[in-house]
Amino acid sequence: MTVTARLSLGVLVLAVMAGCKRDGLSGVTNALRFDPASLAFDPAYADGVTRSRDVTIVNDGRATLEVSWGGMGKPFAVVLPTTLPPGATTLIVEWTPEVPGRYTQLLEARAEGMDSPTLAVDASAMEIPTCVPSSPCVTSTFDVVAQRCVEAREADGVACEAGTKCLIDARCEAGRCVGTAKTCADENACTIDVCYPETGCEFLPAPPCPGDGSCMKGVCDPARGCGLAPRDDGDSCGNAVSCTRVSVCIEGSCVTREPPDGYVCSEESPCSAEGRCVNSTCVRMVRPEDPLILSPSWSYDTFSGADPDAGISAPQLHDFVLEPTGELSLSGFFQTPSVLRANTAGALTAPLGSSRRCILWGTKYVCADYPASPNGKVSAMDLATGATAWTFDIRTARPDFLMTAPTIFLARLVVQDSDRLAALFEAYPRNAANDTQCRRYFLAVINASGQLVQAQQVTDPLLDACNHPHAYGVAADSIGNLFISFSPTVSQQAPLVPDDTTLITSYSRDGVFRWKRLNGGMRGGELAVARGLLYPEYTSVVLDATSGQPTFSLPSNLGRAVVSHTRLIPAPEEGGVVLSGYEAGVLQLRWSATLPSSWVFWSDQVRLAKWQTSKGPRTVALTFVQNQAQQHGLYAFDVQDGAEAFNCPIDLPARTPPQLFEVANGSLGIMSGALDFDGNPGCNKCDPPLAGSSGAFFSVPTRGLSVAEEPWVGTFGGAGHDHREN
Repeated sequence: MTVTARLSLGVLVLAVMAGCKRDGLSGVTNALRFDPASLAFDPAYADGVTRSRDVTIVNDGRATLEVSWGGMGKPFAVVLPTTLPPGATTLIVEWTPEVPGRYTQLLEARAEGMDSPTLAVDASAMEIPTCVPSSPCVTSTFDVVAQRCVEAREADGVACEAGTKCLIDARCEAGRCVGTAKTCADENACTIDVCYPETGCEFLPAPPCPGDGSCMKGVCDPARGCGLAPRDDGDSCGNAVSCTRVSVCIEGSCVTREPPDGYVCSEESPCSAEGRCVNSTCVRMVRPEDPLILSPSWSYDTFSGADPDAGISAPQLHDFVLEPTGELSLSGFFQTPSVLRANTAGALTAPLGSSRRCILWGTKYVCADYPASPNGKVSAMDLATGATAWTFDIRTARPDFLMTAPTIFLARLVVQDSDRLAALFEAYPRNAANDTQCRRYFLAVINASGQLVQAQQVTDPLLDACNHPHAYGVAADSIGNLFISFSPTVSQQAPLVPDDTTLITSYSRDGVFRWKRLNGGMRGGELAVARGLLYPEYTSVVLDATSGQPTFSLPSNLGRAVVSHTRLIPAPEEGGVVLSGYEAGVLQLRWSATLPSSWVFWSDQVRLAKWQTSKGPRTVALTFVQNQAQQHGLYAFDVQDGAEAFNCPIDLPARTPPQLFEVANGSLGIMSGALDFDGNPGCNKCDPPLAGSSGAFFSVPTRGLSVAEEPWVGTFGGAGHDHREN
């Protein structure tokens, strides 16, 4: 063999050897691959039913490969061979959806000496919808094939849960749950017996029984119902009061008599002593301590320390809470910390910053959104020390609310009872900007320790409209039933101006829904409640508190009315001269009182107070008046007959008429002069009232006056702003 031949044979051997090294045996390069490289199941309900899909794994070599696998587990399953012959092998991938969610896995094939291909498996399981039966007498299941709820009737005669506490012996008939209406009867003619589906029987105080407007008062006998009984002998009646003729009640009749010497012809007032008859002349006693003009014993003008040139603005304080003993605590709307007991030597500033709204609940000062960051809290403070007794946080109590509305803050507070406080929270819907006009509302009832009793979202189509629906009025009756009035808003930001549609909703003392009613043409405003009736501010219509249905209408709007046990007195009109008194509970005008010549009402605020007289306590309606000489007076009407009780001159250094006043035992708390940034009076009938303004505050001694023991004594139901019927 020649040298050339030997070299050619060596090259051929080397080539064959190289080919054997690449292939091992076959002489062709091995490779594994999935076809297709990914597998996606169609979306399915999490019904536990197994679905399967085929996929091919291809061995491109000529030899059988030993393989191992990884990455596949529940909810997927597949039978995996340990060897793969040349060519295609079909794998069956199974998916059993049992839990909703998306599932992705990678199935990996491993063979020695080569890359490991992967198969991406993807599947989505949907939650099976919960079908709500249309009746307690049907079952409803979701048919995943038909993709709809399918109902089947229960057998007739089967006991059913009617979903209302107003049916008894409920049973199924033809797919409907029927039963016998529950009878609510406490055998008391002085209550209204009603049944609410959620709470069952309630026995509410009936509207007061009407009197005759003179010397017979309305009384209610539990066995017989309304009747009449004589007023106390000696009670005044009519308008004839002098030392020659006096109209008094005697055995239920109004008679005219000549009073004896010593007869009290003029009762003691906060600014004068009483007068007695002497020889047919009314002689008023003169005492050095009698003030000729009422004047503040303490005052605080928020503008006193302001210096615009130095950049020092007035504190934005425009609200106060008055304790029965006369201590004033000042607050604003989320700009300035409250000043606790500001008119005492122990005054202090709330230590944890600003708050949104404050009320008096028992002995505690309760504020919303305090501490202010983050919002959504209600805290109770000790008025003497400022220490926080407890804090309720809706975010902690109901974190699920944040999934619907992460920006949450408090709208209104109302005392329902000594152990129940309702907190209504306002919120921006999820993904909404902070300038949104869309709102969500959540109602929480908490106990005296600040713990949650009940919480829920308040829902209604009116609240779904993005026109800043807002709770303009809240009130609670004597047994703790809650009433909230919502209206759309015509302004873009606080202070909010209500529009002309009102939704009134009612809940029990534990926050259980009772009823709701939409009132077209009724502008949103404050609510008063007394003796089973509701008195919305911007309407003449009085509503039934058990249903929201109209009962009767007055000739003019109620305004921020007051209600005694016997009289309904709509608020006066600023600049007007007439005040009217109606028989409480019925449309019956009992008196119409006109101010003396040259006097007009200086304020549209009215409050009830107890006035101590020689014949015992009387209830009077207080307001402020002004004459042509710009002199001012504290004017009092007797609620029973509208007669003037007194008119005390008052020296009130004020930039505006009184915008808020409340009655304590022996003094008045008054705020006036609340002006905004431009020096204009803040809006008193918006919500929050007078927001963004700064006021002047006064404590005025008023001897002989004290807190009235009447159902609804003023705008907010009392000096503590608690909005609750006494």
